[in-house]
Amino acid sequence: MKTHLVKIFVFFLMVIAFGCGGNTSNKRSSAITETPGKNMLSVKSMHDDLSVLWSVVRELHPGYGFYTSPADLQKAYDKTYSSIKSPLSEGQFIDLIYPFLCELRCGHTQLKHSALFKPSTGEKVSHLPFKVLVRNHHVWITMHQTTEVNTGDEIIDINGIPVSAVIDHGYGLYCGDGYTETFKELFLSEYDGFEDACNKCYHLKGPYQLKLRTANGAIKNINVKAADGAMAEDPKLKPVDNFANWAVDKGIPDSRLRFFKKTATAWFSAPPFAYADTVVYKNAFASIREKGIKNLVLDLRHNTGGDIRVATQLLSYLADSSFNMVKDVESRVADLAHNRFSKYFDTTVTQGFVLGFKTGDKEGNWYHINATPTFGRIYGPFQLVEKDHFNGNLIVLIDGATFSSAALLTAALKAQRKNVKFIGRETAGTEEGCNGVTLQKLTLPNTKIVVDFPWMRVVSVAKNPVKGRGIMPDYVVNYKPEDVASNNDVDLRKAMSLVR
Repeated sequence: MKTHLVKIFVFFLMVIAFGCGGNTSNKRSSAITETPGKNMLSVKSMHDDLSVLWSVVRELHPGYGFYTSPADLQKAYDKTYSSIKSPLSEGQFIDLIYPFLCELRCGHTQLKHSALFKPSTGEKVSHLPFKVLVRNHHVWITMHQTTEVNTGDEIIDINGIPVSAVIDHGYGLYCGDGYTETFKELFLSEYDGFEDACNKCYHLKGPYQLKLRTANGAIKNINVKAADGAMAEDPKLKPVDNFANWAVDKGIPDSRLRFFKKTATAWFSAPPFAYADTVVYKNAFASIREKGIKNLVLDLRHNTGGDIRVATQLLSYLADSSFNMVKDVESRVADLAHNRFSKYFDTTVTQGFVLGFKTGDKEGNWYHINATPTFGRIYGPFQLVEKDHFNGNLIVLIDGATFSSAALLTAALKAQRKNVKFIGRETAGTEEGCNGVTLQKLTLPNTKIVVDFPWMRVVSVAKNPVKGRGIMPDYVVNYKPEDVASNNDVDLRKAMSLVR
């Protein structure tokens, strides 16, 4: 019984480690509400915490010096340190150090507020009266609240600030892997990152002065009020039903499996990998076999990762022969559990690491990491599922949120399946691998700000990856503002054109 509970405990930790997880920083006696002018962090506390963060990064972080040289990281640190000259709110401090942290080019390294932080109840935030699509350092309006703009209008500048400058600052609000930009574009477009950049970096407020380029190329200057309600659908655009001719397999949860009527084509969605998915895969691929499906569209878009062992199960239905999910897992130090910064890390996660992993021999500058029986296997070769293995044409949809374990799966498919095509946009996770496995929580001692901090590096099985770049699709699909506003799934339409 004790062993069973330990396995459940370690499994839970590893699910957190691969792309999920909450704030587990040390709790304080009372909540902190960020009110303008109050509860400000002292210059000394911020300097001290930044020094701690930099020291931990230099000694432990698997991404240190990997994409950005130590000298350039030192310059970024020095610049950030010297810029702290007066007390700041917790939010301001996070916004200030994020660009420095982004220089690591690690999407698993993120900043979170202290455990009992509460957002400001004082100053009102101004909201843009439109949503945007960001691509190639340009911004187009999609949905909007005001009739003074149209879907497809390109914003050139806002309140006199060039949009290109807003985008550059927005790229520093959230860390991403390597040199990929698709995740940054998605963050700015879908998660109000563009608005955040306007507010946090430039403190823009309505009414907004916009310089636009219309669909016919005309330049116009207009003023629009700040948002005062929900976005409305563009009456000129008819919403698209992307699954109008598809039948849902009612035996699979969340409409994740659909069959295109009167054809041998199926679509299967794989969201972030969770334990229950193993049963879903078993039932879904049994149904796919029973219906004689010859063309399968596997949707890995917005799959941000999850448990690598569950991803391995999915690959067992799709690889050509016995396969590997990863090539290696590595650490920069011999004993991660007993480093000199242990008191700042979450002890529960450390215990899970000790139960699940053992450090092996040193190879070059890295220590090889082995998994214990408690965690399970991470190295292959793994065997294929025999009865319900899919041998037909495979089309995989990927995008700027295909990350972590999902990117490792994509790289493994590319390397170990011949009959596969990729559609969409460059993945958020780099093809060569990522940092992760155990995702620790580093609590800075003075401000109590929490840092998602990966302990190990995962090397993918990719054959010829381009350093710092994600998996590139065979067919690149770029959405237009009208596609976003009308919910037109251009990736799926491209997949169906290949099937036909």
